[in-house]
Amino acid sequence: MGAGPVGLFAALCLLARGVRPLVLEKRREPRPGSRSIGVHPPSLELLDALGLGPAFLARGVRVRRGHAFGASGEIGTVSFASCPGAHPYVLTIAQEDTESILADALETRAPGALQRGVELVSIAPHEHGVELVVRDDHGTRTIDAAAIIGCDGRRSATRVASSIASLGLTYEGAYAMADFPDTTRFGDDAAIFLGAGGLVESFPLPRQWRRWVIRRDAEGQGDVTIEEIADTVARRTGHRLPRNEARAPSAFRAERALATELARGRVALAGDAAHVVSPIGGQGMNLGWRGVATLADALSGALARGDDPTSVLAADAITRARAARAATRRAELNMWLGRPTARAVDRDRVVAALLLQPVASVLARAFTMRGLEAGV
Repeated sequence: MGAGPVGLFAALCLLARGVRPLVLEKRREPRPGSRSIGVHPPSLELLDALGLGPAFLARGVRVRRGHAFGASGEIGTVSFASCPGAHPYVLTIAQEDTESILADALETRAPGALQRGVELVSIAPHEHGVELVVRDDHGTRTIDAAAIIGCDGRRSATRVASSIASLGLTYEGAYAMADFPDTTRFGDDAAIFLGAGGLVESFPLPRQWRRWVIRRDAEGQGDVTIEEIADTVARRTGHRLPRNEARAPSAFRAERALATELARGRVALAGDAAHVVSPIGGQGMNLGWRGVATLADALSGALARGDDPTSVLAADAITRARAARAATRRAELNMWLGRPTARAVDRDRVVAALLLQPVASVLARAFTMRGLEAGV
């Protein structure tokens, strides 16, 4: 269930392993806008395995370095050059491009596998599979499936229909973001500003655009405007952004959540349906992709053997939950570093120490989402 980045990726993983997927999506059209923009090295390796790496690289920007600025100016630089694998960089690409590449690949490889405008009504497990009742423009119908992977977001209908709870919280602090034409000298580098007033992040985007993310000055400011973001960036960083050409801003709160069960019987949850981590650090979509890759391995193996997949899905769920907790801790560290503080100079010293070798190489691996399976 769900045709966002994680649901489409799950379908392609299953297809590559010999399982014919059916993807059901409630929305009639892809969701507009670009939210998740960072594709980390482990995800690029998974895309390579699906034969999609070149398509992503052709439409993205390879970010090889990130600059950290503090109260007293530039603190240091983290380079991803020492990271293992074929992709020592983070790729930035618009989410709408990500979904387009994945959806086109699915349609090419399994025509008709994606059905839009289909809403889940109920789930009824039985001895040899799961029965779904769904609703579309033609009324209700029943689908019999070997298993269900719910990739239908934070308010997952799959999770609700399976009576699985999700426990979480909303963090203090509000954030906002918008995309502006890139007038900086950062080129393909990222920049993070950790001044006393609060976090500012800056990431390159294709076609000479740049995303700016701010921690807002106060709670409950109402709707965000381009002026608020541009004024905040100017005050905290000195960069003057071209306001007249900016793309529509959006505001968000950072959350964390984890389903009490990531698999029950033949129903598995993935992506935001299973776990939500703060977007600060850009881990969410990548965490979902890594999860459905192992989930596809477990499910396809059981089905190929003619086995009931319940036990392998349960075992895989333990590993995925451990990775989600590790990603949550990393995201919380990122938010802690970006909080407003009267002791910004002391924080600068801590960050400067982290950017020295050999710690910097460890930090680069953490930023690029290595080691999550170990739960650290």
